[in-house]
This record gives sequence, structure tokens and C-alpha cells, in this order.
Amino acid sequence: MTLGITGYNYTNEGVQEYYVNDKRGSNLPAYGGGGSVSCCVSLPVQWSRELSVEVSWITGHWTVPIEKIQAMSIKEAIECCLDRRALTKTVPIEPYAKDGGRLQVFFLPNDELQVWLYDAGPQNPGHPSHRGYPEKPDATN
Repeated sequence: MTLGITGYNYTNEGVQEYYVNDKRGSNLPAYGGGGSVSCCVSLPVQWSRELSVEVSWITGHWTVPIEKIQAMSIKEAIECCLDRRALTKTVPIEPYAKDGGRLQVFFLPNDELQVWLYDAGPQNPGHPSHRGYPEKPDATN
């Protein structure tokens, strides 16, 4: 089956871009995602334990206040002040039903990933991850 790709970012770093089996996903803000669906990856209708995908991504954050960056060109800002990392992992796909959905990549703290196939976002009570939508931790606690 052919599936759209969407991502959810549960970290404090933006995902500048990501790829699933060389198919491009969209960028993701810290503690956000799910708004865009990119095309497409192919998976068998029947899940098996051996199923995995290769996820490559670039993550980063600004190292200086945004006010300083705004006075620079984009090129100057990136060279000066963007701390970027490029990563690649092969990730098992969590068990899924035959009825399809979207391929969902969850970017988790400590550069961990999970990959789900489901027809609704993680905020849906039926989502098998039971994670809920990404939320920024409360800084007052």
C-alpha cells in the first residue's frame, strides 16, 4: 500500500527536514507537527516484525536571541548561529492493521524515533501510541 508521511516532534529542537526511505517529509517545529502530509512510502498490507524504514533528519536550534538573527541575512544567520545535526536511523515500524492510514514519524527526546501507521493523529484516543499531541513542558514546574 502507498502511504502519506507526516511527523510529530516531541522535542525542543526543530526538525529542519526529514526523509523516510529517501522520501521527503516537511519541517516540524519544536513540540508540533501533523499539519502536512508528504508523499509517499510503500509498505506491505500485512505487518511483520522485520518491517523497518530508514529515517534521516536534520535538527537544530538558534544559539543566539532572535533579535540578533533578524538583523542578519539568512546565510549569515545560518553560518553564525544555527546549531544543526544530521542523523540517520533504521527504525522498526510498530504493529499496524490492514486498513492503512498515514505513516507517522515521532521524533522523541534523545534522538529516539517511533514509526506508526494510523489514520488519525496521536491526539486521537484510539491511537496505539497513547502519547497525545506533542506539548511543550510547563516551565513553571
